[in-house]
Amino acid sequence: MRHRRDGRKLGITAEHREAMLANMVTSLFKHERIETTTPKAKEARRLAEKLITHARRGDLASRRHVARTIQDVKVLQKLFAEIAPRYVDRPGGYTRIIRLGTVRLGDGGSKSILELLKKDEEKRSKKKTSRKTYHKIDMPAAPAPKEKPAKPAEAAPEGAADAAAAEAAAPAEGAAQSEAPKAEAAHAAKPKAHKAEGEKKAKAKPAEKPKGKK
Repeated sequence: MRHRRDGRKLGITAEHREAMLANMVTSLFKHERIETTTPKAKEARRLAEKLITHARRGDLASRRHVARTIQDVKVLQKLFAEIAPRYVDRPGGYTRIIRLGTVRLGDGGSKSILELLKKDEEKRSKKKTSRKTYHKIDMPAAPAPKEKPAKPAEAAPEGAADAAAAEAAAPAEGAAQSEAPKAEAAHAAKPKAHKAEGEKKAKAKPAEKPKGKK
């Protein structure tokens, strides 16, 4: 498996590939535009952008690192003096690949142009494909909701009914309490009346003579 083994081999050995990409990058910095096949242009772009990022730092370590790949002194001076200051405010994306739409004679490889961007030039963006549009369908209106029948008046809660019954019973109890002494007085007066009637009857009857001796 080729895990963590990125990059294209391009059908050549490692030494040949490193030398070829170094020459392509040197030509790119010298002429700022080269024509090659699309796979080679993609590999050269990776190396070119790394070298430009190192050249932006401008210190001695960066110069030594870039000098391992760029052997031409004039191109090396141009990279640090002209090309690197051009991209100080650009965070990557210093190159651009333009496909020519033609093929190379012999092997039929697709051809492309690899070039450096200018100072204020924006990177070429991909074309945005329009999304599918769907025709809007008129949906029928929803049916009107049916009217619910009116609910009968809800019965009063049990607590309210008990309170109302207690209020109604209160006057009745008060009246009963007020009538109770009168009834007791009338009941107490009845024995006296019976006694008086009994005394009157006793006086009205003649005294009976005792039976016995004449």
